[in-house]
Amino acid sequence: MTRTFILGAAIAIFAAGASASEKVQFQTIDANADGFVSESEFVGWKTATGEYSAADALVEFIKIDADASGMISESEMAAAMATKDADAASDMDPEAPM
Repeated sequence: MTRTFILGAAIAIFAAGASASEKVQFQTIDANADGFVSESEFVGWKTATGEYSAADALVEFIKIDADASGMISESEMAAAMATKDADAASDMDPEAPM
C-alpha cells in the first residue's frame, strides 16, 4: 500500500514537471511564434537529434494534429502529452489490467 502511494506520488510529480517542460518545448518548437506548430517546424524539431526519421516525425505530427488543420495547437500538444503520460502511468501500474 505504501509503495503504491509513493509510486503514485512520484508519477504525479513527474507528470507535473513534464507538463511545465512541455509548455517550454511548445514555445521552442513554434519557431515563428505564431501560436501553432507547423508540419515543417515539428518535423525539423523531431529529426534534429537523428532519433526520428522525417517519415516517423510526420506520422507523429498527423496523430497529434487532431483537427487535421495542418498545424498543432498548444491544446492539441497538451492533449497528446496527457495521453502519453496516462499510457506511461498505466504501463508502470502493477495493478493495471494487461
